[in-house]
Amino acid sequence: MDALSTILKSLRVIEGNPHPYVAHWAGLYRPGYLLLVKTADREHEKIIELITQWVLRGTFYLIAGGEWLPNHDEVRYSVYRHTTAIEETLNHLILARPFTCFQLLDLLLEAGRQNKPVLVLDFLHLFHDADIELPVRERVLAQSCQAVKQLSLSQPVAVLVPTLPTDAYRQFFPVLAAVVDEILEAEQQNETEAIQGLLF
Repeated sequence: MDALSTILKSLRVIEGNPHPYVAHWAGLYRPGYLLLVKTADREHEKIIELITQWVLRGTFYLIAGGEWLPNHDEVRYSVYRHTTAIEETLNHLILARPFTCFQLLDLLLEAGRQNKPVLVLDFLHLFHDADIELPVRERVLAQSCQAVKQLSLSQPVAVLVPTLPTDAYRQFFPVLAAVVDEILEAEQQNETEAIQGLLF
């Protein structure tokens, strides 16, 4: 039996939850544990469900690094399927949207002062900006990777990265992969359940 299956079976299930492997908010988190999920084809429905599951558990910090972000109605409807306390639940979401890799780094450093779980969507997107010189992007990426690893020492952190057939992706992905503790492939399993299980 693989380690993930063992972890998922050992988790405490929330009574009445339609997702059998969703663990209690503080269930399994280990200081220093950083999870990276490689997504395929920008799986928006699964990401919306993931955001919903996190927001149902309490306040968390969502950093949207890419161009796509679920709209308010999509998240609202998804939350509605689980609870009637929609507005109260949606207030758990602290959303930040950087437009440069420098802003991403600043937000990661700021998130460290929030002391709340952190979910980063499309972590590498802003480092593909050819308007910024490559050595600068490489330096800021290294700093951002260290910042997200530092975050994981005190709170649950997950980073999502769509797999892309580009030179920039092939260059930057190993830098991020070097600081994480586990990499999940979206094709291997339902990442919503996996991320919940591994972090909470």
